[in-house]
Amino acid sequence: MYISLSDEKRIREIPEQGAAIIGGYWTPEKGKIAEAHYLQWDKGKVNALIPWPVVQGRLKEAEETGEASLFQWDAYTLMPGFIDVHVHLALDSIDFYQCLENWRDSAYMETSIQEYLKTYLSLGIVGIRDGSDLPGYGWLAKKRLENGEWIGPKVVAVREGIGRQGMYGRFLGRGFARVEDWLDIQEDFLCQGADQLKVLETGIISFSEYGKVGAVQWSVEELGKIVKAAHAHGLLVMVHASGVEGITKAIAAGVDSIEHGYYMNSEHLREMKARCITWVPTVAPIGNLLKYPSDRYSAKELGVLAQILQGHLRTIKEAYELGVSLGIGTDAGAYRVPHGDSFYDEMEWFKEAGIPEREVLRLATQENARICGLADYGKLETGTPMSSLQLKTLND
Repeated sequence: MYISLSDEKRIREIPEQGAAIIGGYWTPEKGKIAEAHYLQWDKGKVNALIPWPVVQGRLKEAEETGEASLFQWDAYTLMPGFIDVHVHLALDSIDFYQCLENWRDSAYMETSIQEYLKTYLSLGIVGIRDGSDLPGYGWLAKKRLENGEWIGPKVVAVREGIGRQGMYGRFLGRGFARVEDWLDIQEDFLCQGADQLKVLETGIISFSEYGKVGAVQWSVEELGKIVKAAHAHGLLVMVHASGVEGITKAIAAGVDSIEHGYYMNSEHLREMKARCITWVPTVAPIGNLLKYPSDRYSAKELGVLAQILQGHLRTIKEAYELGVSLGIGTDAGAYRVPHGDSFYDEMEWFKEAGIPEREVLRLATQENARICGLADYGKLETGTPMSSLQLKTLND
């Protein structure tokens, strides 16, 4: 079992049973409690969190007699680990086409993905939701972690995405000419242990023409049939959608989350609030191109990106003020969106949008756990797995 010391970018192996002095703790409900506490865990789960003065005398006596041994974590705040709700473990954030070539070398890919997973955990990211890849490397990571073969965060995997044949997203999953073709083999997607379902409703946004988005792939009726089938098997549906038409159709079809959602508008937000649909706005794939510039894009493209970014940030703030469920996901693996580190970029983008820091932390922990269906994550209470927590220094 491991716990992350995220500010130091390292992980520490801990026993299944133990105790520690911590400098304080943070929860989504209380914020930071800047008071030393005695932490105890058994069978890998928290079973006591008591103010240090209450137990100090008794424990010091026990230490002196050799009956107790405490981890000295008084320089840290204990808090729930972060969860990134949109990543692509099969992509490397550097060269998309070279990455597709690398998919042919499974040994290379497995080595790379293990490094990504360790990076996530060292940064306090204890859970990730993988947004699919055609060969199934994200799914492989989930199984290797569950079998105890690899070290890393909890992986929520969709296994394979669903798109329209001949349209955007062929690297994410198989394409289907008709929705009926997918319905005929839906068990391949719904009955093999996938945690959620991923559907591509639109293409990607243009960086050279403001407002231009790749074609819509499914009608409301078609997408609705996919959603209905997934829900019948207890699976939530995450949908890649941008642009007014694509987002409108995704909402009408009753999806559970909209991923990216560039060019989201106020009417969309009100409908999403009413229907309890989550938005994962993935700012980093556009914002990081401006934050970490390269010579890949022209001045015109950078201008369009800046325009998209500012509108996106305004809409995120509006969504927050309306009470729309927001998830913090990075699209890690996209260009300039490295695994692990970009989660901190994404949190900073949310702050730049005008969301208070405590609320950003709540979204990154409690709300992201809900989006991923991770009931034991995103909180700190009796019964919480120690592996879902992190040790961090937080400002008051």
